[in-house]
Amino acid sequence: MPKPENENLGLGWRITKGGDYKIDLPPLSPGEEAVVLAVEKDFGAIAREKRIAPSEVERELSAAVSRHAEKEGLMLDSAQKRYIARYAKMHVYGFAFLDELLGNDNIKEISVIGVGKPAYVFIRKRGWQEVNAVFESERALMDVVNKMAGGIGRRITLQQPRLDAMLPGGSRLHASLHPVSSGEITIRKFRQSPFSPREIAELGTVDYRAMAFLSMLMQTDSSVLIAGNTASGKTTTLNALFSFVPRNERIVITEETPEISIPHAQQVRLVANREMGITLKDLVYDSLRMRPDRIIVGEVRNREEAEALFDVLLGGQARGAYATFHAQSAGEALLRLGKFGVAEMDLQSIDAIVVQRRLLVYDTKKRSAAEARRIVEIAEICCGGKRAGSVFAYSKGRWDYSGGALCGKIAEEFGMNAREFGKEMAAREKWLRSASADFREFFAQAQKRFYNFGD
Repeated sequence: MPKPENENLGLGWRITKGGDYKIDLPPLSPGEEAVVLAVEKDFGAIAREKRIAPSEVERELSAAVSRHAEKEGLMLDSAQKRYIARYAKMHVYGFAFLDELLGNDNIKEISVIGVGKPAYVFIRKRGWQEVNAVFESERALMDVVNKMAGGIGRRITLQQPRLDAMLPGGSRLHASLHPVSSGEITIRKFRQSPFSPREIAELGTVDYRAMAFLSMLMQTDSSVLIAGNTASGKTTTLNALFSFVPRNERIVITEETPEISIPHAQQVRLVANREMGITLKDLVYDSLRMRPDRIIVGEVRNREEAEALFDVLLGGQARGAYATFHAQSAGEALLRLGKFGVAEMDLQSIDAIVVQRRLLVYDTKKRSAAEARRIVEIAEICCGGKRAGSVFAYSKGRWDYSGGALCGKIAEEFGMNAREFGKEMAAREKWLRSASADFREFFAQAQKRFYNFGD
């Protein structure tokens, strides 16, 4: 932990010469850092006198660098002026070096693990990489977090050293200070456009046949739990599956952090707020008074939330209820729900459990490991809630279909016999392979094919 007397010296962050992921800026000399701090002061004085439009910030900062150099008799070449102005913009107007990371679409996650320690990024197909940047003071880290969360009216302080928020751009921010941590920031970035079912199948998360089955499941009056480990893509899959839900239905979404992204026009989003004493459980009960066609519970984490979810399931106020849950298998999900006090007979109100996991896949030829996401199981509840039975299961690179009572339930709702059900699944599998990978286009195509909704 840096000493208090150092908190107000320098920028509080710096670019280093190390790291695997390089931010394209040279480390500042002490003299150059002093210029940035002087420009910060000068820019602040200008901003108090007149409103500076975002489009003018870069020009004003460049001018401030030139003015300061001329005033102090500093010999700065054009390259120095450019990168000092970039530093000034990041420090004064932006989020320090995090600006450079937030702008890279290949970065999925940004992690600051402590003051004085390098930041890390998780890059698609590469994994974690050390960044050539570090926060040098807790004050600087706290200021950056408060800049990021300021637009949504949230703050982190030494008295309230934890913050969890969804940023305006859609990224999820978690931050903590001493004594909770030594200064931590975790930013999970989400795509502006959600993944479509076609994309999820193309990426190998699930095969087309299983996706065809899920499309039929989502058209029925069924309740689905999506289980998996952290960052396994549970919410991504749930978003995609709602492409198969009629666009004219009323969807009520309850979440602690807004992550659900569906294209339905009539969606009501309720967000819990711990600071105001509004819990997810409260919102789930509120949703029952809103005449929903379907209810989404962002994530069930404790006994109270599980109790509220099953009150929804057993009450039957909606055509279907959907939730995400942390568990490695369908059997583990049932076990954990049982420990939350859910009775075995009540577990039968769940029609299906989709298990998606984040796996480490080792390539023996390349002698390297890569992260992958797989739907490893689609299960139904059997034996009065005592166990889960697989309808689809992933093993050794393939998905095996074993059928079950759930298939009969779906076929019955569609008015089909077993043979017709199989033909429909095959037809959907073929259609999925030719559908658009773009989320919005896929949604429009699915609505046209399954509900005859035009533009």
